[in-house]
Amino acid sequence: MSISLVSNAKLNLALSINYKTADGYHDISSIMQEIDLHDTIYISKNNSKKIHIKSKGIPVPEDSTNLCYIAADIFISEHNITNKVNITIDKKIPVGGGLGGGSSNASTILKGLSQLFNINPTKELLHLISKKIGADVAFFNNGGLQYAQGIGDQLTPLHNLMRGFYFLIICPQISISTPWAYGAYKKYLENKINESNFVPLSDKLNFSLWHNDFEKVVLSTYPEINEIKNMLKRTNTLFASLSGSGSTMFGVYDSLESVTIARNQFKDFQTYIALPVY
Repeated sequence: MSISLVSNAKLNLALSINYKTADGYHDISSIMQEIDLHDTIYISKNNSKKIHIKSKGIPVPEDSTNLCYIAADIFISEHNITNKVNITIDKKIPVGGGLGGGSSNASTILKGLSQLFNINPTKELLHLISKKIGADVAFFNNGGLQYAQGIGDQLTPLHNLMRGFYFLIICPQISISTPWAYGAYKKYLENKINESNFVPLSDKLNFSLWHNDFEKVVLSTYPEINEIKNMLKRTNTLFASLSGSGSTMFGVYDSLESVTIARNQFKDFQTYIALPVY
Protein backbone atom coordinates (compact mmCIF):
# COMPACT_ATOMS: atom_id res chain seq x y z
CA MET A 1 0.00 0.00 0.00
CA SER A 2 1.27 3.45 -0.95
CA ILE A 3 -0.24 6.83 -0.12
CA SER A 4 0.48 10.32 -1.39
CA LEU A 5 -0.06 13.57 0.47
CA VAL A 6 0.30 17.27 -0.28
CA SER A 7 2.76 19.16 1.92
CA ASN A 8 2.11 22.92 1.84
CA ALA A 9 4.51 25.79 2.52
CA LYS A 10 3.88 28.71 4.87
CA LEU A 11 4.61 32.42 5.12
CA ASN A 12 5.49 34.31 8.27
CA LEU A 13 3.25 37.29 7.58
CA ALA A 14 4.65 39.08 10.64
CA LEU A 15 7.34 38.20 13.17
CA SER A 16 8.50 39.73 16.44
CA ILE A 17 11.49 38.39 18.37
CA ASN A 18 10.77 39.06 22.02
CA TYR A 19 13.66 37.61 24.05
CA LYS A 20 16.07 34.69 24.34
CA THR A 21 14.96 31.95 26.72
CA ALA A 22 17.14 30.26 29.33
CA ASP A 23 17.46 27.12 27.20
CA GLY A 24 18.83 29.03 24.22
CA TYR A 25 15.65 29.33 22.13
CA HIS A 26 13.92 32.60 21.26
CA ASP A 27 10.46 33.64 22.36
CA ILE A 28 8.61 34.95 19.31
CA SER A 29 5.23 36.24 18.20
CA SER A 30 4.29 35.48 14.62
CA ILE A 31 1.36 35.32 12.23
CA MET A 32 1.76 32.18 10.11
CA GLN A 33 -0.24 31.46 6.97
CA GLU A 34 -0.35 28.13 5.14
CA ILE A 35 -0.18 28.59 1.34
CA ASP A 36 -0.82 26.32 -1.64
CA LEU A 37 2.80 26.15 -2.86
CA HIS A 38 3.50 22.51 -2.04
CA ASP A 39 5.59 19.36 -2.21
CA THR A 40 4.08 15.91 -2.72
CA ILE A 41 5.15 13.05 -0.45
CA TYR A 42 4.71 9.33 -1.18
CA ILE A 43 4.89 6.78 1.66
CA SER A 44 4.79 2.99 1.59
CA LYS A 45 5.62 0.19 4.02
CA ASN A 46 8.74 -1.92 3.64
CA ASN A 47 9.94 -5.04 5.43
CA SER A 48 13.51 -3.92 5.91
CA LYS A 49 15.00 -2.47 9.06
CA LYS A 50 15.68 0.91 7.47
CA ILE A 51 13.75 4.04 6.57
CA HIS A 52 14.48 4.85 2.92
CA ILE A 53 14.34 8.44 1.66
CA LYS A 54 14.36 9.42 -2.03
CA SER A 55 13.81 12.84 -3.54
CA LYS A 56 13.13 14.38 -6.92
CA GLY A 57 12.82 17.95 -8.02
CA ILE A 58 14.81 20.30 -5.79
CA PRO A 59 17.61 18.24 -4.15
CA VAL A 60 17.31 17.51 -0.41
CA PRO A 61 19.28 15.16 1.88
CA GLU A 62 18.28 11.51 1.56
CA ASP A 63 19.74 10.39 4.88
CA SER A 64 18.94 10.59 8.58
CA THR A 65 19.39 14.38 8.62
CA ASN A 66 16.19 14.84 6.60
CA LEU A 67 13.27 15.90 8.81
CA CYS A 68 11.08 13.30 7.10
CA TYR A 69 13.44 10.59 8.32
CA ILE A 70 13.51 12.06 11.83
CA ALA A 71 9.71 12.31 11.95
CA ALA A 72 9.25 8.74 10.72
CA ASP A 73 11.85 7.37 13.13
CA ILE A 74 10.25 9.04 16.16
CA PHE A 75 6.69 8.09 15.15
CA ILE A 76 7.62 4.44 14.50
CA SER A 77 9.47 4.21 17.82
CA GLU A 78 6.68 5.88 19.81
CA HIS A 79 4.13 3.39 18.47
CA ASN A 80 6.35 0.27 18.51
CA ILE A 81 5.78 -0.32 14.79
CA THR A 82 7.81 -3.21 13.35
CA ASN A 83 7.68 -2.10 9.70
CA LYS A 84 9.81 0.66 8.27
CA VAL A 85 8.81 2.89 5.36
CA ASN A 86 9.87 4.17 1.96
CA ILE A 87 9.48 7.93 1.56
CA THR A 88 9.71 9.82 -1.74
CA ILE A 89 9.67 13.63 -1.66
CA ASP A 90 8.72 15.49 -4.83
CA LYS A 91 10.26 18.78 -3.76
CA LYS A 92 8.89 22.03 -5.16
CA ILE A 93 9.16 24.33 -2.11
CA PRO A 94 12.49 26.23 -2.28
CA VAL A 95 14.91 25.03 0.41
CA GLY A 96 16.27 27.34 3.10
CA GLY A 97 14.18 30.35 2.17
CA GLY A 98 11.89 30.75 5.17
CA LEU A 99 8.91 28.85 3.71
CA GLY A 100 8.94 25.98 6.20
CA GLY A 101 9.21 23.17 3.64
CA GLY A 102 11.16 20.80 5.87
CA SER A 103 8.83 21.27 8.84
CA SER A 104 5.81 20.85 6.58
CA ASN A 105 7.24 17.61 5.21
CA ALA A 106 7.80 16.30 8.74
CA SER A 107 4.20 17.09 9.75
CA THR A 108 2.97 15.42 6.57
CA ILE A 109 4.94 12.29 7.48
CA LEU A 110 3.22 12.17 10.89
CA LYS A 111 -0.19 12.43 9.21
CA GLY A 112 0.76 9.91 6.54
CA LEU A 113 2.06 7.30 8.97
CA SER A 114 -1.09 7.67 11.07
CA GLN A 115 -3.09 6.87 7.95
CA LEU A 116 -0.77 4.14 6.68
CA PHE A 117 -0.72 2.22 9.98
CA ASN A 118 -4.29 3.09 10.98
CA ILE A 119 -3.22 4.88 14.15
CA ASN A 120 -5.00 7.84 15.70
CA PRO A 121 -2.48 9.55 17.99
CA THR A 122 -3.79 11.99 20.57
CA LYS A 123 -3.26 15.70 19.95
CA GLU A 124 -0.99 15.76 23.00
CA LEU A 125 1.27 12.99 21.65
CA LEU A 126 1.34 14.55 18.18
CA HIS A 127 2.33 17.88 19.71
CA LEU A 128 5.07 16.22 21.79
CA ILE A 129 6.48 14.41 18.76
CA SER A 130 6.34 17.64 16.73
CA LYS A 131 8.36 19.55 19.36
CA LYS A 132 11.06 16.86 19.21
CA ILE A 133 11.40 17.42 15.45
CA GLY A 134 11.32 21.21 15.22
CA ALA A 135 9.47 24.33 16.39
CA ASP A 136 7.48 24.93 13.18
CA VAL A 137 6.19 21.36 12.82
CA ALA A 138 3.29 21.93 15.23
CA PHE A 139 1.96 24.73 13.03
CA PHE A 140 1.59 22.41 10.05
CA ASN A 141 -0.38 19.83 12.04
CA ASN A 142 -3.39 22.15 11.70
CA GLY A 143 -2.19 24.77 9.20
CA GLY A 144 -4.43 27.60 8.07
CA LEU A 145 -3.81 31.00 9.69
CA GLN A 146 -2.44 30.93 13.24
CA TYR A 147 -0.86 33.21 15.81
CA ALA A 148 2.32 31.58 17.12
CA GLN A 149 3.95 32.34 20.46
CA GLY A 150 6.68 30.83 22.61
CA ILE A 151 9.20 29.12 20.33
CA GLY A 152 6.48 28.90 17.70
CA ASP A 153 4.64 25.97 19.24
CA GLN A 154 1.95 27.85 21.20
CA LEU A 155 -0.68 28.31 18.51
CA THR A 156 -3.98 30.16 18.32
CA PRO A 157 -6.16 29.75 15.21
CA LEU A 158 -7.22 33.07 13.66
CA HIS A 159 -10.14 34.08 11.47
CA ASN A 160 -9.80 33.49 7.73
CA LEU A 161 -8.63 37.06 7.30
CA MET A 162 -6.48 36.41 4.24
CA ARG A 163 -9.18 34.74 2.17
CA GLY A 164 -9.41 36.45 -1.23
CA PHE A 165 -5.82 37.72 -1.15
CA TYR A 166 -2.93 36.61 -3.35
CA PHE A 167 0.75 36.28 -2.46
CA LEU A 168 3.62 37.01 -4.80
CA ILE A 169 6.64 35.07 -3.56
CA ILE A 170 10.16 36.08 -4.63
CA CYS A 171 13.00 33.63 -4.02
CA PRO A 172 16.49 35.08 -4.53
CA GLN A 173 19.39 32.64 -4.83
CA ILE A 174 20.63 33.55 -1.36
CA SER A 175 20.80 31.23 1.64
CA ILE A 176 20.45 32.85 5.06
CA SER A 177 21.36 30.98 8.22
CA THR A 178 18.63 31.32 10.85
CA PRO A 179 21.18 31.02 13.72
CA TRP A 180 23.16 33.86 12.09
CA ALA A 181 20.02 35.99 11.83
CA TYR A 182 19.18 35.47 15.51
CA GLY A 183 22.78 36.22 16.46
CA ALA A 184 22.82 39.40 14.40
CA TYR A 185 19.55 40.54 15.98
CA LYS A 186 20.89 40.04 19.51
CA LYS A 187 21.94 43.68 19.90
CA TYR A 188 18.34 44.82 19.36
CA LEU A 189 17.02 42.56 22.13
CA GLU A 190 19.00 44.32 24.84
CA ASN A 191 16.78 47.41 24.81
CA LYS A 192 13.56 45.87 23.52
CA ILE A 193 10.69 46.32 25.95
CA ASN A 194 7.55 46.15 23.81
CA GLU A 195 5.93 43.01 22.51
CA SER A 196 4.20 42.76 19.14
CA ASN A 197 0.86 44.43 18.56
CA PHE A 198 0.17 43.04 15.11
CA VAL A 199 -2.22 40.22 16.03
CA PRO A 200 -5.34 40.48 13.83
CA LEU A 201 -7.84 39.11 16.32
CA SER A 202 -10.74 40.98 14.71
CA ASP A 203 -12.20 40.86 11.22
CA LYS A 204 -10.36 44.02 10.22
CA LEU A 205 -6.86 43.85 8.78
CA ASN A 206 -4.30 46.50 9.63
CA PHE A 207 -1.18 45.84 7.59
CA SER A 208 0.49 48.94 9.06
CA LEU A 209 0.95 47.05 12.34
CA TRP A 210 2.78 44.15 10.70
CA HIS A 211 6.56 43.85 10.61
CA ASN A 212 9.37 41.29 10.64
CA ASP A 213 12.16 41.99 13.12
CA PHE A 214 14.67 40.04 11.03
CA GLU A 215 14.48 42.75 8.36
CA LYS A 216 16.62 44.98 10.60
CA VAL A 217 19.63 42.72 10.05
CA VAL A 218 18.83 40.96 6.76
CA LEU A 219 18.05 43.98 4.58
CA SER A 220 21.17 45.86 5.66
CA THR A 221 23.39 42.81 5.11
CA TYR A 222 21.89 41.69 1.79
CA PRO A 223 21.30 44.70 -0.54
CA GLU A 224 19.70 42.47 -3.19
CA ILE A 225 16.94 41.45 -0.76
CA ASN A 226 16.44 45.06 0.26
CA GLU A 227 16.04 45.99 -3.42
CA ILE A 228 13.45 43.24 -3.89
CA LYS A 229 11.40 44.78 -1.07
CA ASN A 230 11.71 48.21 -2.68
CA MET A 231 10.59 46.75 -6.02
CA LEU A 232 7.58 45.12 -4.34
CA LYS A 233 6.62 48.42 -2.73
CA ARG A 234 6.64 50.06 -6.17
CA THR A 235 3.98 47.60 -7.33
CA ASN A 236 0.36 47.67 -6.23
CA THR A 237 1.13 45.62 -3.12
CA LEU A 238 -0.82 46.04 0.11
CA PHE A 239 2.07 44.77 2.21
CA ALA A 240 5.60 43.48 1.52
CA SER A 241 7.91 41.65 3.90
CA LEU A 242 10.58 39.05 4.52
CA SER A 243 9.27 35.59 5.45
CA GLY A 244 10.95 34.25 8.58
CA SER A 245 14.69 34.87 8.45
CA GLY A 246 14.56 34.86 4.64
CA SER A 247 15.67 34.97 2.01
CA THR A 248 12.13 34.77 0.60
CA MET A 249 10.26 38.06 0.19
CA PHE A 250 6.54 38.30 -0.47
CA GLY A 251 3.89 40.83 -1.38
CA VAL A 252 0.15 40.76 -0.66
CA TYR A 253 -2.36 41.67 -3.41
CA ASP A 254 -6.13 41.88 -3.59
CA SER A 255 -6.63 40.56 -7.13
CA LEU A 256 -5.18 38.04 -9.56
CA GLU A 257 -4.68 40.84 -12.07
CA SER A 258 -2.58 42.97 -9.72
CA VAL A 259 -0.39 40.08 -8.54
CA THR A 260 0.16 38.94 -12.14
CA ILE A 261 1.20 42.43 -13.24
CA ALA A 262 3.57 42.64 -10.27
CA ARG A 263 5.10 39.25 -11.07
CA ASN A 264 6.15 40.55 -14.48
CA GLN A 265 8.51 42.98 -12.73
CA PHE A 266 10.55 40.07 -11.32
CA LYS A 267 11.49 38.08 -14.42
CA ASP A 268 15.10 37.73 -13.18
CA PHE A 269 13.96 35.87 -10.06
CA GLN A 270 12.26 32.61 -9.18
CA THR A 271 8.68 33.60 -8.38
CA TYR A 272 5.41 31.98 -7.37
CA ILE A 273 1.83 33.16 -7.04
CA ALA A 274 0.19 31.47 -4.06
CA LEU A 275 -3.15 31.44 -2.29
CA PRO A 276 -3.88 31.07 1.44
CA VAL A 277 -4.98 27.61 2.55
CA TYR A 278 -7.61 26.97 5.24
